[in-house]
Amino acid sequence: MAYALQDEKVRDTTNHERLLKKLDRGIDDMEARRELPLTEAFVKITELRNKRRNAEV
Repeated sequence: MAYALQDEKVRDTTNHERLLKKLDRGIDDMEARRELPLTEAFVKITELRNKRRNAEV
């Protein structure tokens, strides 16, 4: 039981660190003015989502 709780804490910490890295990259992009216009951003999101879905199949 203790091992399961420890594994869960490690997973949560890892996920938290990944999220913070993504946020840091996003902030860096905004500061460097590497932002996409809204319509282009949604197109890119759709492309990435489709790639991920196709990779899972």
